[in-house]
Amino acid sequence: MKRHPLCYLLVSLCLISPAPAQNAGPTAAQLESLVAIRRQRVDLVREEMRQTDAHIESRLDTLIRTLTSITDSKDSRTKVARMKEDTMKGLFKTIGYYDQKRAVFVQDLRNPQTQLDTAEKEKAIAYFDAQIQKRIEQILALKKSMPAHQDYEQYVATGGGWYGTDYRRNPNYEQNQRMATHVDSQRDAIVKQLDASIARLDRMGRDLRSRRGAISDPAQGREWDAAIARNDTLIAERRQQKLEVLQSSNVAQRGVALKEAVDLDKTIKMETAALRRDMTTLFQRYTTLVQELTALHATEKSLAALQRHP
Repeated sequence: MKRHPLCYLLVSLCLISPAPAQNAGPTAAQLESLVAIRRQRVDLVREEMRQTDAHIESRLDTLIRTLTSITDSKDSRTKVARMKEDTMKGLFKTIGYYDQKRAVFVQDLRNPQTQLDTAEKEKAIAYFDAQIQKRIEQILALKKSMPAHQDYEQYVATGGGWYGTDYRRNPNYEQNQRMATHVDSQRDAIVKQLDASIARLDRMGRDLRSRRGAISDPAQGREWDAAIARNDTLIAERRQQKLEVLQSSNVAQRGVALKEAVDLDKTIKMETAALRRDMTTLFQRYTTLVQELTALHATEKSLAALQRHP
């Protein structure tokens, strides 16, 4: 088969052309520029998180303040109590998520899966501790806003009849019984959650102490000692909070009518949906922050290595 002259030309060019040079790594100047860009990105994500977190806390504070200032009336029966109960359940779900994230960072102090430095991990753990504490305080505030049990006569006299004094069921007694049922249920649910939190922290404390025994490096030992002390402090706080839950409360509040309670319930449901979206955004940005910090530190290490061995 006769080949086209262009084929011979292409072969000749391939033979005489120099082989492509191996791709050289980035220069120090390029890495410095990349480090600066990544630092700006970390700062941007942190600021976005700060703004989202502030927005969440403001909305939550308003929600808790509104709910703790009111109570049920005979007209609303247990509508407000149910709103408080749903809000507490949502707060406990948030605590569970924070607990999981916190545990990851505590374990990561020894077996790092990211390139975050110790100070950043400590800051993350402190953040989760503070958030968990806030949520528990909000739950306790809601619980304390539930009315204390009161002694009412089951029947009250309505006046004289043909055959003596007539009696009817006391509406205050019936309302008190309805509220007592909700208060007891909420108290038991909170105690159960706090017991679960204490159990998790206790397991974590035993694991930390077990791992601490294998550490000989003084600097690492101090980090683990601090983590153990912090965990012990949290256990003591949970136990104190459990005692607070078991104590009765008698905070004065405004009783609301059924229509006001229904309108408020609609508003709270919209606020709760918005809060869930904000929380999802915050957690997504938190994940992004960890990724950005990991990338930043990896680039910083590459730059440091190049500067040591140019």
